[in-house]
Amino acid sequence: MMPSGMLLRDVGAWVLRLGMGGLLVVAGLLKLRDPSAFAVEISNYQLLPSLAAYPAAILPATELVLGLALVVAPAPWRRAATVGVAVLFLFFTVAVTSAYARGINIACGCFGGGGDAIGPLTLVRNLALLLGISGLWVWDAPLRPAARATPAQPS
Repeated sequence: MMPSGMLLRDVGAWVLRLGMGGLLVVAGLLKLRDPSAFAVEISNYQLLPSLAAYPAAILPATELVLGLALVVAPAPWRRAATVGVAVLFLFFTVAVTSAYARGINIACGCFGGGGDAIGPLTLVRNLALLLGISGLWVWDAPLRPAARATPAQPS
């Protein structure tokens, strides 16, 4: 029988995996609908705008793969996907923070073209996503077997 703490941990990890994985899959699919509009959204951040086509081509598929891996992959692959998602969320947070700090009035582009302008709520949402993926890293970690008691050796 599983202790209630382990059950809560497993359910929490499953909910986080499903929520974050689903979010990434939806975001990736929506960005695939219009890659050129997504490239414009990326260039609006004014962080190497001449290279915007490259992340616009790569990011949607990356989000799809990582999102699916969080939900359906075996544990070692989920751990790797968690790291990948953390890197993405960290990059997104830095980009949004940079644009907001520079006073650039743009849409987030988080789900493809359009959307609300970035602001404090966007920053809070990105920080919450980082906190969530950090929680998933902790909750979805493999359990270490308990240390075995070794019998005392006769002297």
